[in-house]
Amino acid sequence: MNSNIKAIVEGLLFVYGDDGISLLDLQNVLEDVRPVTIQEAILELEKKYSSDPDCAFSIQKFGKNKYRLQTKPELHEYFAKLELEVNNSRLSNSSIEVLSIIVYKGPISKHDIELIRQAECSYQIYRLRQKKLIKAVGKTSTGANLYTITDNFFKLFNITGGFEALPQIDFASYKNQDEENNFEEEIKVTEEMISEEDVFEEDDSEGMF
Repeated sequence: MNSNIKAIVEGLLFVYGDDGISLLDLQNVLEDVRPVTIQEAILELEKKYSSDPDCAFSIQKFGKNKYRLQTKPELHEYFAKLELEVNNSRLSNSSIEVLSIIVYKGPISKHDIELIRQAECSYQIYRLRQKKLIKAVGKTSTGANLYTITDNFFKLFNITGGFEALPQIDFASYKNQDEENNFEEEIKVTEEMISEEDVFEEDDSEGMF
């Protein structure tokens, strides 16, 4: 294989960073190169990275035919220490519930999420937006935001194949837990924090933790 193709693919993975780049975008840049050749270049780069113990990088496939340059999973514990300094909080059970509803029912409004959970969810939406796991992609007829997940969801949970790869959930049997054993019940969310006018842009996909 022409090593120049690998160099171009590697450079594009680097330039696109955490957002990643799709196979289609790679094809658009490498106009005269067959898709199978591009995929072979990605595989060869991954083999090169994995065979070199002094290399910190690997290639992650996520979503549906999207790729990004990332650090090797076995090194994550070291980088996580820095991440914890930046943001030492994890998603609570209630935030994970709201995220799951958005994953399977999105685009969905805050009101409809609350109908499913039978509980208020302003703070959970605020946290998910803060972590850039969800974004607003439109509005209802009443002007409320419609939420869906970002590419960060697929990267965070290392899901390949997009929505089709997700397991099925029966929401008809969904029951909300009345007891919430975390501090979120005591936190009051201001209108400024969760304003329905604040719509995510596409570049809000960075910073998945």
